[in-house]
Parts: sequence; C-alpha cells; structure tokens
Amino acid sequence: MEEQILVVDDEPDIADSVKLLLTKMGYVVKAVNTGKDALNILKKQKFDLVLLDILMPEMSGREVLQIIRKDPKLKNQKVAFLTVVELGQAGRDLVKTLKPIEYFHKPLLDLDAFKKRIGEILKE
Repeated sequence: MEEQILVVDDEPDIADSVKLLLTKMGYVVKAVNTGKDALNILKKQKFDLVLLDILMPEMSGREVLQIIRKDPKLKNQKVAFLTVVELGQAGRDLVKTLKPIEYFHKPLLDLDAFKKRIGEILKE
C-alpha cells in the first residue's frame, strides 16, 4: 500500500506545492489549511506522516500536536513540523516536549535532502 501523508499549512500555495512534490514522489497526499481540519481528518483516516506548519491562525501547529499527543488513538502519529519559524530555545523545548519526528524549515531549498529525509521517516 502506498504511504499516505497529510500536509497542513494555512497558505494554500505552500500546501499545494508540497502536495505536488510528494505526489510526484509516489505518495498519496491530502492537504488541508487549518489545524481543525487536520484533527478532523486524522480521526477518520490513518496517515503515515503529518507535515504540520507551526504558525497558523486559530489553532497553531503546536496546539494541533499537543492534541494529537494527548489522544490515545493518535499519540503515536508521526508528525514533522514544516515551518518558517527559526528553532530558538523555545523551539528546542517544544521539540523535546511534543516530539515531532523532524523539523523542516520553509522554504524548502534543498529538495533532495527533503525527499531523502521523508523516505527515511516513512521507513522508520
């Protein structure tokens, strides 16, 4: 079965671009633009990986991941942050607490490294 990835980004252009890239890599990809939509779809469908923006209106990626980690059915979901936020001390604390599997920085300048790391994550 093909691996399924959920892309969550409040900027539709970014969500669609990442979706297109991952689809070309052979993955089944769904893109949504809000944290609420992400949580709703995660309750209905299993994904091998969630790529989650941190800075989103209404519900941040951090809030989404906190909810995921507290939900017994979702707590083991692989989640990687995909964000413009620089990883300062607060970000490092966030990583320790919420345990995203990876932290990708936008814009994705090194697509080869991104593709390679996505493949590695999905094999873990």
